[in-house]
Amino acid sequence: MSTEPNFAALDIAWILLCAFLVFLMQGGFLCLESGLVRAKNSINVAVKNLMDLCLSALVYWLFGYALMFGTSLSGLVGSDSFLFDGAGSPWLMSFFFFQAMFCSTAATIVAGAVAERMRFLAYGLTAILLSAFIYPVTGHWAWGGAASGEASGWLAQLGFIDFAGSTVVHSVGGWTALVAVLLLGPRSGRFSEHGIRAIAGGNLPLASLGVILLWFGWFGFNGGSTLGLNADVPLVLFNTFLSGAAGGIGGLIYSYVRRGYPVVLDLQNGVIAGLVGITASCHLQAPAFAALIGLVAGLLAAWGTSWLERRRIDDAVGAIPAHLFAGVWGTLAVALFAPADSFGTTGGRLVQLGVQALGVLSIGAYSFMVSLAALWLINRFYPLRVTFEEERLGLNVAEHGASTEILDLLGEMEQQSRRGDFSHPVSCEPHTEVGQIARQYNHVLARVNDEIHRREQLLHDLAASETRKSAILDAVLDCIITIDGRGQVVEFNPAAERTFGCSRRMALGRQLGEIAIPTDQREAFNAALNAGFSGEGRFVLDRRIQFVLTRVSHESFPAELSITRVRGGPRLEYNFHIRDVTRQREVQQRLHQLAHFDILTGLANRSHFRQQLDYFLLTDPSARVAVLFLDLDRFKQVNDSLGHDVGDQLLRSVAERLRELTRKEDLVSRWGGDEFVIALLGVGGLEDVRNKGSEFIARLAETHRLDNKAVHAPSSIGIARYPEAGETADLLIRNADLALYEAKDAGRNNFQFFTPALAREHAERLDRENSLRDALAQGEFVLFYQPQFDLTSGALIGTEALLRWQHGREGMIQPSVFIPILEESGLIVTVGEWVLRTACRQQAQWQAQGLAIPRVAVNVSGKQFLKPNFAELVASILHEEGLPASSLELEITETVLASNNQMCIDVLRQLKTMGIGIAIDDFGTGYSSLSYLKRFPVDVIKLDRSFVGECDINGEDAAICSAIISLARSLRLGTLAEGVERAEQLDFLRTEGCDSYQGFIAAPPLPVAELIRHLELD
Repeated sequence: MSTEPNFAALDIAWILLCAFLVFLMQGGFLCLESGLVRAKNSINVAVKNLMDLCLSALVYWLFGYALMFGTSLSGLVGSDSFLFDGAGSPWLMSFFFFQAMFCSTAATIVAGAVAERMRFLAYGLTAILLSAFIYPVTGHWAWGGAASGEASGWLAQLGFIDFAGSTVVHSVGGWTALVAVLLLGPRSGRFSEHGIRAIAGGNLPLASLGVILLWFGWFGFNGGSTLGLNADVPLVLFNTFLSGAAGGIGGLIYSYVRRGYPVVLDLQNGVIAGLVGITASCHLQAPAFAALIGLVAGLLAAWGTSWLERRRIDDAVGAIPAHLFAGVWGTLAVALFAPADSFGTTGGRLVQLGVQALGVLSIGAYSFMVSLAALWLINRFYPLRVTFEEERLGLNVAEHGASTEILDLLGEMEQQSRRGDFSHPVSCEPHTEVGQIARQYNHVLARVNDEIHRREQLLHDLAASETRKSAILDAVLDCIITIDGRGQVVEFNPAAERTFGCSRRMALGRQLGEIAIPTDQREAFNAALNAGFSGEGRFVLDRRIQFVLTRVSHESFPAELSITRVRGGPRLEYNFHIRDVTRQREVQQRLHQLAHFDILTGLANRSHFRQQLDYFLLTDPSARVAVLFLDLDRFKQVNDSLGHDVGDQLLRSVAERLRELTRKEDLVSRWGGDEFVIALLGVGGLEDVRNKGSEFIARLAETHRLDNKAVHAPSSIGIARYPEAGETADLLIRNADLALYEAKDAGRNNFQFFTPALAREHAERLDRENSLRDALAQGEFVLFYQPQFDLTSGALIGTEALLRWQHGREGMIQPSVFIPILEESGLIVTVGEWVLRTACRQQAQWQAQGLAIPRVAVNVSGKQFLKPNFAELVASILHEEGLPASSLELEITETVLASNNQMCIDVLRQLKTMGIGIAIDDFGTGYSSLSYLKRFPVDVIKLDRSFVGECDINGEDAAICSAIISLARSLRLGTLAEGVERAEQLDFLRTEGCDSYQGFIAAPPLPVAELIRHLELD
């Protein structure tokens, strides 16, 4: 970018002052737009204005300014000054601040037009779009090089004049607003087949204040565009003032001529349109022409508002005509009214008009097409518009959880209306306007409740009354229809008029059967009428029945109907008391839906599923049924990584696939969380069920497209068949759940059938787990110790503590039986701490007795090792038992170390710092061994017995043992072989250079007393 001109400090101060005035316009827009929308959306509009100011400022600083005023690429776009820092120039910083305010103004224009129906996030994306890719590009075309005083944009080089942005700022914002409004559609209820419905703003005085603030800020908008406090400033400000005033008068003239009275919005937008219109040439026009331009702009804005309405384009605040239409007019007016000698580049008025038109068309086309493409694409993946329910509720509550006193009052009133319960007054704050409204409403409620009680009394009196009193009939809310003995209507109250859609005048004298009784029931009705409603059938005196009636429009509706005879009158008459229960039925249906179906997925809930399955088994006990208990394998990971919204979408997607995979007669339910239960009713044999299970597994393993993300959520399924796996719904579901756990144990993403053996295993496992919970308290756990020896010298180097369970009834139980149960139940942590403490205590006792046992090795489970503060626990035990850290070695499996690298490194370093030895147990049976050995501070590698067992006769095992020993030697780690039982194994290991060993060749695991005798240490 070229070096900026040498501006005086006064010029810089003037630009900054004007920038502050333009900043003030943001407050004006906020007041105007939040005042012109309904109160239930005002907070949302205000927050959107504040958000677009923040977003546009940051985006413009990041790269908008660079695209607009950077070194030009062929006059199309700037190419440098990204992350603008001002290069230490006060003037450039002032210029940037002023231009950033222009960018925010263009973005804010959109907020008003799309108010009351555009999603908050969608609007944020629109503001970024305009601030990043539309305004800076078109701004470069017209104003590129303005910072250096040398025109570089292609429109600027042609002589295009747009002094302060009638087109560059206001029309650009208007074009984007037009695209957004077209894509969003009108607000609910704005247009209908009956015509156009005006939606009144919530606070017109506030909107008028916004116009005043905008007018005031506009002096900075236009005045600052001189880029200095020079002789042009007074003319610019004077023309700005005149044009705004003339624009307001233009709007008033249009509203008087067209409607016969002053429309507030026409006046407000007329002022804004006048200011927009003069913005392109306020530095050139004579005051008279400035007033003319503003007058035409005001007329054009008012006409444009009506024109958009006729085409059912809903601009909530009239931003499009005020900014787009007036901006186009103001840009063209440059060539029509400005002095010809100001067209230095073009040299003539007609040529200048062509350049101005080219600028309007090119900037408009670019803004419209880019906005259309981008917003259409966004709408494909993220709806721009809020839902109908959110729009009805109001965006203050729907998008921000915010409310106001008036909204709270309206909410209480709506709740009363929905429940039909007006017996309690609404909350009333006595010292506010809303509180006064609430107080009056409560007075009305009290009167209404009094009237309701009176109506009930009057209805009771009516049953025995000899005359019909129209005042009573008019007061009741239910339909009261009186017919004579021939079935002709002689009384038809207002409630009946509303219910049946028929006026009293049209109803009198007509047959009631023609008005209210369905065609297929009229014969029965006429027969009952002839019998005096005293025979058999549905139409009987003094009985309340549920019946379907019809309106004049032939629409059917449910009703409660009772018939009474009018006694004592001059002729035979009957009263029909009819109540429309449509709303009541809808509420009942909704309650039924909530009671029996899952809200998220629409599937049956567990209680409804049980009832349906029990009913089927009861009515058709010979049928074949398969119950499938399904659980998603990766649902928690989806929830944790992508959020609960995506998790909910996944559950709905799974539910939809389950519907696709099942027949209409099958039962599908969401059991809870990520669990689903399906009952295949009348299913075929075992092979059919197996095929269906495979179909479920394959379909659910397919990718879900959720929120523009690919989500994988395979499933595990347990299957229980009726009657083999149970004859009741509860038993089938329980056994399918057992089979599900078997499927998970089998590696997930598969299905397993329930078998009686599975039930026995589960029962035995539960019994074993319960026994284990008592074993520690009852002292049934004991430690055996197996000695470890140096391979070269044969010297004792330590022992390994091994857990045994001395069961009270079954005797000694091997670790392979109960260790997995301890792991799964979580008891391993508690038992592991007991093992560690007991082994340390025994080693300390041996040392106190002077026995030459250098150290004790203790196995540590993965859950125990990864538990927080494990190192602190070990240190505490060593301190409490009085054992030096060097006398303890901890054995950890390699799979634990591979599960959480950094955490393992931190814990191992703490243990090594204490002086504790670290051994890798079962080395070679896990994975990632070579990757962690270099990084983890370990001392010894233990060769697993699966390799040592045939190392002297099996070439593959021998090669593995040799490789591990060689690897350990190169890393300066010790090696210890487990499970050595024969002299040939010992010779092989000695030859390969193994350091130490343990096994039955030397000694089996022994109790303490036997160990001492075996080693002859006593």
